[in-house]
Amino acid sequence: MDIIKLFLLGACGYLLAALYDIALLYKKTWLARLFFAGFFLTFVPFIFFFILYQSPHAVGLRVLLLVLMGLFLLLTLYSVLMELPLHGDGTLYTKGTYSLCRHPGFLWYSFFTLLTALYFWHAPIVWVCIGYIICNFALIMLEDVVLFPKMFPEYKAYKKKTPFLIPF
Repeated sequence: MDIIKLFLLGACGYLLAALYDIALLYKKTWLARLFFAGFFLTFVPFIFFFILYQSPHAVGLRVLLLVLMGLFLLLTLYSVLMELPLHGDGTLYTKGTYSLCRHPGFLWYSFFTLLTALYFWHAPIVWVCIGYIICNFALIMLEDVVLFPKMFPEYKAYKKKTPFLIPF
């Protein structure tokens, strides 16, 4: 599959994720369920990277990068797909990884994506990975500035006490 098509596939996932948030804001549950697929669509290109390309690195470095990628992928999945359903009740969730920063999923995902770019060390993949981070950043900016303040009345207070991205 062409690298540009892979980028567009992932970028469509971010668009669907934004539409998911908008559907939640307007309480369109059936639409939100449909658009939820966008979160999974953002990951599909990474599967193709592993099918179509190989890492040029020595085995030891490949293993280290894969372990770190796995760790940050698990953290991403936990923060975005598991932590909120397990501990959230539909109100603003401010505990766990969401007490570190307002968008921990972005933080973990960015590390995963940068490690993926490093793993393959192939310029087109690096550019696609940077593009995905930019798409994800645009999504969290939309959430942070427009959507979440409308969805959660207490979001302004949360913004004052919790950092945007850097947990320190």
